[in-house]
Amino acid sequence: MMRKQILMASAALALVSASPALAQEISPSEAESIQQRLTRYLPQDMIDAGLITVKAATSFYELRFDPKVLLDKTKSGMVKLEGLKPMTAYLRPSADGTYRIEANDSFDIKGDVDLPEGRNSFSYVIDSMKLDGVYDPEILYFTSADWVTRKIAFSSTSPKDSVTASFGETAMHVSAEKKDASTLDISSTGVMKAFAETITSDQSGRVEIGADKLDIDVSMDGARYKVMQDLVFLVLDNLHKQRLEASEAARLKELLRAALPVFDNLTETIRASNVTVGTDKGTFGAEAVDYNVAMNGIAHSTRFGFGFGVEKPKPPAGLLPAAYEGLLPERATFRMAVADLDLAGAVKYLADHADFTKPKLLTDEEEKEIGRIVLPGGAMTLEFEDVSAASPIYDVHLTGKMTVYPDDKERHSADVTITMRDFDKTVTYLQKNAGAVPEFAQASFGLLMMKGLARDAGNGAQAWDLTVGEDGKVLINGRPLPFQQ
Repeated sequence: MMRKQILMASAALALVSASPALAQEISPSEAESIQQRLTRYLPQDMIDAGLITVKAATSFYELRFDPKVLLDKTKSGMVKLEGLKPMTAYLRPSADGTYRIEANDSFDIKGDVDLPEGRNSFSYVIDSMKLDGVYDPEILYFTSADWVTRKIAFSSTSPKDSVTASFGETAMHVSAEKKDASTLDISSTGVMKAFAETITSDQSGRVEIGADKLDIDVSMDGARYKVMQDLVFLVLDNLHKQRLEASEAARLKELLRAALPVFDNLTETIRASNVTVGTDKGTFGAEAVDYNVAMNGIAHSTRFGFGFGVEKPKPPAGLLPAAYEGLLPERATFRMAVADLDLAGAVKYLADHADFTKPKLLTDEEEKEIGRIVLPGGAMTLEFEDVSAASPIYDVHLTGKMTVYPDDKERHSADVTITMRDFDKTVTYLQKNAGAVPEFAQASFGLLMMKGLARDAGNGAQAWDLTVGEDGKVLINGRPLPFQQ
């Protein structure tokens, strides 16, 4: 939430200057100039009503945003709001052309929306929020900024369900560093404490979700900020047009090509600690749950990875039989990636063939061709980086890749390696509990058969290199299955 607020503030301030500005004396004329640039793309009636105003003070400019103007101009009678008030930030120009941005505000908004199915009520409260950052007009972003809030709460109630959510204290830091004349490295880290959410509905009943804290870490390396600025302003300058002129379309194509790969690497990791989920079945918990994504830009061989993990999951007491509780992993991870996507090829094809002066940019056949370019040869490659689970009685890992063909469901292949440690512990546990769970006897027998096909992976581990060809033939450690010989 804080990251979005900072990005919104940066997007607005981006209009203050499209090029570096030397530090100036505080003056009413400069305040008017800043206001004109901030409101460049706003409708005149909203400008006249004071949606955004800038005034000169002794050592800073006062930037004021009044959201009530938006509500008044879009009033339909369906939405009723209470508590809207202007928000204020203070801009202090520095000798190096940057601006020190400071804000200290709060929210306490309540409202109703009348819909055919009934009235929806909502509230949005932030006890306090403070922003302190340095904004660079050249990069149109913060070189550094800290955003701190205390107690964020949200609620929404409809005739069928209700949602309440809250955080305690939150803190976010963002920074941007010029890598060269046209690229930036951007990072954002944050902590959000005491998360709680309650969902009540006719279908799912009552669900309560909680976490002691959320740790957030996001970075983007090699962002092509210069060309992206030009692209954004070209779009904004032409939003009012039904279609582009030939010269504008040519410029758009030029910028689309120049923007590639947009960034070099993007990573995001979110980790929730001491997670609980309360349901009518009891309370599920975990010491930690994490989520991550990674991408290497809009490239000819784009790789989009994602994954999640859980540490020490805990079901409600008595939900599982004792024999099954012993099989719960202490740690489980699933990380995979979709690889070899030719996204850059698709963008270049769009730039080469699209007619941005017409309502329909591409022909039907050209649209199909973009899909074919994204998946070279019609293949989608799925890479399994780490699929694993570990407990005191087993430790199993799977890595490798699979190739599928979305347009040919019968065509696929795989090449994966399964590694297992503590094999004998696993078999012993299954055999010991076979009396309580008969299926464990079958499982232990199957594992013993698998052990006969395994190779020694060292350090007490067994491994199976599993290859599945497009013809359906299966090889285990290079040997075909007996019934395939």
